[in-house]
Amino acid sequence: MAKQNPYRILLVDDEPGIRKILKLFLELEGYTVFEAITANQAMQVVKKERPHLIILDVILFGQSGFDVCEWVKNNPETKDIIIFLFTALNQEHDYREGQRLGCDLYLTKPQNPKDIVEKVREFLQTKDNALPVS
Repeated sequence: MAKQNPYRILLVDDEPGIRKILKLFLELEGYTVFEAITANQAMQVVKKERPHLIILDVILFGQSGFDVCEWVKNNPETKDIIIFLFTALNQEHDYREGQRLGCDLYLTKPQNPKDIVEKVREFLQTKDNALPVS
């Protein structure tokens, strides 16, 4: 079992298999993982748990992952949360929309879970290095 680390990650996907495998890989690295199925659930978890990073599907029931990304990045209290859009949408205009809304990384499905965990580690280390030294 990996040592517990202080990072909280939110997985937002309506596909249970994707959430299950990613949660397993992330928890093996010691991350605390929250899950949401809809955009509305995701926003509630963000308000309550303040995750450090969100892995966010774009195609969700109700509002889209693009809507969640925009809401997070436009809110002064949550704008620094790292967002990975993780979606089957692979058109250039989808990628540009994600960039316009402020996503930190745009990943298209399918992806190897180990590669996603590596990207999570990389982005959180960058976040650590950006913190002021006290």
